[in-house]
Amino acid sequence: MFSFLKKIFGSTNDKTEHELISTLKNDHKNLIKLYKNVEDYLQKDDFVSTKKELKKFVSLYNRHILLEDTQLYISLEEKYKEQKQILKTIKSISKDMNSITRAITFFEKKYPSINSENKEMFLEEFREIGKILLDRVDLEEERLYTLL
Repeated sequence: MFSFLKKIFGSTNDKTEHELISTLKNDHKNLIKLYKNVEDYLQKDDFVSTKKELKKFVSLYNRHILLEDTQLYISLEEKYKEQKQILKTIKSISKDMNSITRAITFFEKKYPSINSENKEMFLEEFREIGKILLDRVDLEEERLYTLL
């Protein structure tokens, strides 16, 4: 199993910093695309496709977070281990990401099915996730990734 995970994610040594950042930024683009797809299908009352796209979104999000946890944060913590203030900021950003992950997981479980009865509540909550996601993407790409 570990060889399978290594093949998917590589080891920190297998990916250059540039490749890692490129992969993470590409994930961001795909997450935003999937997010928009969910919203588009929901607006068309295509609840089956909405749920499928939501599953793809959550799956990619989880893979992205695993990559950040196993490579990005470890690399950053190693690089800045002697710079306490930067290290504290990195750990704070990582911890904040964990709470976002829990919220997304809770959201997906809250809606085992999507239909006309829960559509508006789903959309309202999903848009909040979207705001948080876009803010997070900006933070990571403008401030965090530049540290690597």
